[in-house]
Amino acid sequence: MLFKLLALGLVFYYVLFPLMRFLLKGYVITQVHKKMSEQDIRSKHAAAKARKEGSIDVDFVPPSASKSKPKPKPADDADYVPYEEIKD
Repeated sequence: MLFKLLALGLVFYYVLFPLMRFLLKGYVITQVHKKMSEQDIRSKHAAAKARKEGSIDVDFVPPSASKSKPKPKPADDADYVPYEEIKD
């Protein structure tokens, strides 16, 4: 009876514990890699969604002109060229 208990304890200590440690370590490593790749995908997607190349972002839109004061007419500083209509 004591010999069976001692043999069972040695089997657990030298076979099952290292096997469980190996399996859990592999599981944890795969889960970490999975989470890292998901986060990389999310960050790349967010960066692409945030600003695409060639896009224009407008942060401020001034109020419309109808709400503000009417603009004065520009001064007539241009040269005036008189003309006559010629009828055929």
